[in-house]
Amino acid sequence: MVYEIIWTQKAVQSYARNMQYLHEEWPLNVTLKFIGLLKSKLELLTRHPYIGSARNKKDNNLRFTVLHKRVVLVYRVKVRKKQIELLLFWNTYHNPGKLQISASM
Repeated sequence: MVYEIIWTQKAVQSYARNMQYLHEEWPLNVTLKFIGLLKSKLELLTRHPYIGSARNKKDNNLRFTVLHKRVVLVYRVKVRKKQIELLLFWNTYHNPGKLQISASM
């Protein structure tokens, strides 16, 4: 069963911030490698949506997976719609105490 990937506005914004940082601070090959990692991970998630770790015990469908040692992808599995909803690209340099994912994301 293949799941569809849906990008939330917050995911688009956080991805853009990470890409801007890579573009400004790192050589092009690092940016291209990150894009390749994301593409591979999204392809894997479409076939195996529960490969990521559960974010909390209350919601088994809210999950996260490591894209790179400094970037984590937070997503939600929508089983009935057969969708993977990308919620946030979290830079691990940030304080994890500030990571709050709401039900409305």
